[in-house]
Amino acid sequence: MAMPPPCRLLRASSFAAVCVSLTVAGHVGVSQEAVPWAAAGIGGLGVLGVAWLLAGHERSAVTILAGLLGGQFGLHVLFAAVQCGGAAGHAGHGSGVPETVSGGAGMTLAHLVAAAVSAWWLWRGERLAWALARRVAAFSLRAVLALLEAAPLPRRPVVGGWRAPCVRVRAALLRHSVGLRSPPRPVFALL
Repeated sequence: MAMPPPCRLLRASSFAAVCVSLTVAGHVGVSQEAVPWAAAGIGGLGVLGVAWLLAGHERSAVTILAGLLGGQFGLHVLFAAVQCGGAAGHAGHGSGVPETVSGGAGMTLAHLVAAAVSAWWLWRGERLAWALARRVAAFSLRAVLALLEAAPLPRRPVVGGWRAPCVRVRAALLRHSVGLRSPPRPVFALL
């Protein structure tokens, strides 16, 4: 069952908001420098695009965690590039290009914890949302079936004054038949 676009947008935007906000909070907490709003917006649009593609069906906790880890890594690289763009470095990153991407153990731990906590939170919300959707669908189906059972069937009007005699077709066909429920006799089987 494909999900309608408004529901996909709602799921994707909630995923992107959680991913970006936790990444920004973790990044600022460890690096002690602000992330520019433009970088957070560009990163958010990127995560929203990927989440839109994946938001068509219910996802498992592992899939959500993998998506969040990928989002955390991509956003970390973006934020580190924007923050370090020409500067000597900052507390969470150091001064070299390889350390800019890695960020040290503190930055890695902050992103892993943010991804794990938000994956658990989003997975729980996803389970509850899908359970609610299934219950609403089941209730709607029962309501429609109850209305169809309660509605009287329309009768066909008789056209003209002449009516054909009511004959049961099955009874008329079976009236002159003989039912033999055994194998054929050996005499007839040889012929």
